[in-house]
Amino acid sequence: MVFNEALKGIYIVLTTEANRNKAYKIANSLLNEKLIPCVSFKNIESHFWWEGKISKLKEVQLIIKCKEENINKVCKKISEKHSYDVPEIICLPVSTTKEYYRWMDSV
Repeated sequence: MVFNEALKGIYIVLTTEANRNKAYKIANSLLNEKLIPCVSFKNIESHFWWEGKISKLKEVQLIIKCKEENINKVCKKISEKHSYDVPEIICLPVSTTKEYYRWMDSV
């Protein structure tokens, strides 16, 4: 596999939701508006500080693949649809293969 500077412009956006149904609502909204070509889901357990104490929750992590041109719209949509007061929205620039980039660009 060859990773190439020209194949940047792809982001992984991470967010978590309380359950799969809420995660699906965010994902379907992003997919239906063609803001993203793909999203994956993963069951996780999160430990975090909230309101002065450590909380532990089972959550669903959304691993969202996004083109750079849509990153702001994707983050805004997540904020609007999210069930948490302070949603986790982490955006990571990544590189990919020419074939995967071509597929993402076709959506």
